[in-house]
Amino acid sequence: MGEGVRSGLFLCGETVIPSLFPFMILSDYIIRSKLGNAIGKFFSPLTEKAFRLPGCSACAIIMSLIGGFPVGAKMISQLYESGYLSESQAKRMMWFCVNSGPAFVVGAVGATMLSNKKCGIILFVSQTFAALIIGFLSRFFSKKNNKKVAAIKYEIDSSVLTDSVSCATGAMLNICAWVLLFSAFNPLLVKFAEKNALFNTAVVMSEVTAGCAFAAVHLPVCLIAPVLCWSGFAVHMQLLPYIKKVGMSLPEFWLSRAVNCLVVLPIAFFLFKIFPCEAQVFSSFSDVIVKPYSVSVPASVAMLILGAFTIIDINLATDKKV
Repeated sequence: MGEGVRSGLFLCGETVIPSLFPFMILSDYIIRSKLGNAIGKFFSPLTEKAFRLPGCSACAIIMSLIGGFPVGAKMISQLYESGYLSESQAKRMMWFCVNSGPAFVVGAVGATMLSNKKCGIILFVSQTFAALIIGFLSRFFSKKNNKKVAAIKYEIDSSVLTDSVSCATGAMLNICAWVLLFSAFNPLLVKFAEKNALFNTAVVMSEVTAGCAFAAVHLPVCLIAPVLCWSGFAVHMQLLPYIKKVGMSLPEFWLSRAVNCLVVLPIAFFLFKIFPCEAQVFSSFSDVIVKPYSVSVPASVAMLILGAFTIIDINLATDKKV
């Protein structure tokens, strides 16, 4: 158990915090500064026709695809609490805006676990297609009395970035706490699974990193796609505060994850048939070092954007004092 906690600490420091923290700050800033509403003007025709959602949802959809698991759900709950989404709209978005980011799927699963980035790209594309298909199908379950939010101008306030950093820090502490908890018990599940195949499902469903690593060794590569879409109970617990805020029950959320798994499986199977690739799994399941996850290109871009916002905020604060 102690070894599992040490692995969890390494995972948090080496992968989770560097790759997620910039997105957590950026996503919070987008909502607080009304930037999402400004960007939503351009995406409104697309989101309304494709998903029957207001333009402000576009940033949450995009960030959910490139930012990693908690980012999309966090933005949805903030949009709902701010009155930009109705309850039914927020619940529908929860069905397809909980996705693993490209840094993890391509870098960690593809390059590290399967020793083939092409496999990671196919898995990421499969997940993206599945999410967009479910999002499109959800439009047929939308209610006619959904809110339509009036356009709001982008506002810059020197306190916005400070509040975003504080909020993101609290969210990261919650995420890391759950990672450590599941990392402590996961090695025990792996040992049980080595002796009894009945525990295989528990390993796969418990935590997404360990689940993907286990699936990479024991299952066909296309079956990793459902593991990614399920995302693991550790991620579910991280998302629980945001799920509750929009009035979604945990069983309904689990149903949404199961639907994602069912939709992504034939897509992944079909894409691997069209674009076959050889997956050479690492020698030891317990030796996963997810270093590609810590050098995420999207996260680096997010850091650059945050740096630009910081400079703007400092300049505005200085101008106000003068």
